[in-house]
This record gives sequence, structure tokens and C-alpha cells, in this order.
Amino acid sequence: MTTEGKLIVIEGPDHVGRSMHARLLSERLKAHGVAVSIVGLARSTLLADLIKSSNTALHQLNWRTRALLYATDLHDQYIHQIQPLLAAGFVVIADRYTMTPLIRESIRGGDEDWIRGLYSNLPQPDVTVVLQAGGRRLLNRMMYNESLTKLNHFEAGADMALSPSITRSFLEYQKLLRKAFMNKANEGGYPVIHTREKVEDVHASIWTHVKPCVADMLQSIKK
Repeated sequence: MTTEGKLIVIEGPDHVGRSMHARLLSERLKAHGVAVSIVGLARSTLLADLIKSSNTALHQLNWRTRALLYATDLHDQYIHQIQPLLAAGFVVIADRYTMTPLIRESIRGGDEDWIRGLYSNLPQPDVTVVLQAGGRRLLNRMMYNESLTKLNHFEAGADMALSPSITRSFLEYQKLLRKAFMNKANEGGYPVIHTREKVEDVHASIWTHVKPCVADMLQSIKK
């Protein structure tokens, strides 16, 4: 058994299933006797309430201010949650980490090197997987979950003047996100897992990439 913690990151666009798969991965690890905690964007004690309650106003700010807010949120989580948990031997699952805020602002004209510099002192993940799905599939999921009416302008890329139609803007925005996520995955050598398959199959693919990293932490499950 090891006492060294691991940082596992699940990245991908909104509605792709990150939170669900972070939870499934957490449950599987716990079943193997591994201590697990889940973190994510806009979940810090310092800024979570502000970011969530000021969502509309926040996304009307310039890219530099937004980048600073999200970076502050993640650093606060690192200092007060992630770092102590890793030191205690936990597996920390991040439902998005630095890739998403970097992509969001860079495709809006933000200086990618400047934004990357905001996270330069954070640890690199032990494993990063990128979940992917086509824009129409994501839109269909939102319609099925009756969440289409909750689609905000930032999430749809409406602030980028991609289309007068919010649904068309969403589809065009997803094309930009998809390209950016694929580029980052290629740069980092991260596996890309498409979520068009059954949930259990997607989870199995994620587990294939995570298991080697945590193998020495797993306790056998008694039959």
C-alpha cells in the first residue's frame, strides 16, 4: 500500500458526463478501500458562492478578470483541500482542473501563455482523461434532461456572436471547444473517451487509464 496521493482529472465540455463519471470512479475506488475526494471548478470556500450566484455578471467581465477569478478559486481549493488530501494519501478526482478555464478564455481571445502562467505552481495530474461528445448529442441530452431552458449565454458562446440563435450558437461553440480539447489532449498525450457509448462502457474506458496509476492503492474486494 502507498501513502502517496494521486490527482485524477476528468475534463470535457458541459453536459458530457464529467460529474457522473467522477462519482462512479469515486465509488469504485472506495469499494477498493481507497480514500477519495472530489473537487472541481467553482467549489472553493472562498469564491464558489460568488461565482455561482453572479454567473451572468461574471461572464460579462473581460477574459483576464474571469481567468483570475477561476484561478483564485482553484488555488484556494489546492491550498485548503487538494494539497492536504494528497499529503494524506487520498485520490483526489478533479471534475475539471486547469484545461477548461484555459480553453474557455483562449478561444475568446485570451492570452493562453498568460492564463497558463496563473496555474504554473499547481501540480500536474497523475492522470487526465478528456470526455468528448458532439454538439448535437450534448444538445439532445439537455433537451432530454429538460435543461435546455437553463442554457446561459456564456455556455452557448453567445457572447462571441457566433449566431443570433442560441441553439445554433451552442453548436458552433461546441465545435470550437471540441477542437481545443482535442488539441490539448494531443499535446499532453491524454486519452480522449467519447461518451456516445453506454455509461458502463465509458466508465470501463476511464478505469482502464486510471487503474495503473492507483494499482498499488487498491485492496482486493472479498467475494
